[in-house]
Amino acid sequence: MKQNNLIIAIALIAVIVIAALAVTTFMKPQGQQASAAGDNATKLAFYNNGTTWLHLDVILENVTLKNGTVQNFYVQVFMQPNNGTAVIDLSNLAGYGNEKLPAGTNITVLASKGLFMPAGSTPAIGDTADLNLNMQGWSNTGQPTDDDGIYNVFYPQLNISELPTISGNPITSDTVIIKTEPNQVQFNPEITKKQDPIFEHETVNVDENGKVTITIVQAPTLQILSNANQNAKYGKVTLTKNGKTHTIIIIPIPPLCHIMAG
Repeated sequence: MKQNNLIIAIALIAVIVIAALAVTTFMKPQGQQASAAGDNATKLAFYNNGTTWLHLDVILENVTLKNGTVQNFYVQVFMQPNNGTAVIDLSNLAGYGNEKLPAGTNITVLASKGLFMPAGSTPAIGDTADLNLNMQGWSNTGQPTDDDGIYNVFYPQLNISELPTISGNPITSDTVIIKTEPNQVQFNPEITKKQDPIFEHETVNVDENGKVTITIVQAPTLQILSNANQNAKYGKVTLTKNGKTHTIIIIPIPPLCHIMAG
């Protein structure tokens, strides 16, 4: 029972991508270790373990900045196949520079994600592949420690869509774009909910020591059920910490999928 309670408390899909006030694009070569501007700052890292490009579309609600302003951020993330990486300096985004975020910091995260590939690539556009994402948050050090849990999100057999361009520019590197207003990024072709079919809702908390905890509110759920992904019965979230792995199985519920699609 204690282990089940731990699983529920810490299992998550944490898509918390935060980078800079106003408009910022972050690019990092594939496969490098996580790093960020400040060693003491609170950071979030995302690692794409899948065989396709992975897109994250995130709304960060009610982020409290150091000056007391409450701000929403609208985030687009693209990560390359096989160890694509995005590391985000949360402290810098909120105006704290190289300080860890203050105790009690909470961020609401609404996130959709999907799989993409350039034309002529393998796996091909129109095929299916598995979504496989790791996430990790930490403070006080340039690199995460063994005590900073690695959260894995897995969802099978999702459709692969065409990797778009951004304002006419091809996407060739791991990329994060932060906006303070929605719908400011021009994709061609446009990304639809059907192409980003997995929806999640989670919260991120930072304690007095800078420890990052991510809590699931809405489990990963299919927004739209297409013929290709109706066979995807289960998704799962696992947490590995100090050599122990905890797993929670996600079962999509069609009524929720319909609600989230709106």
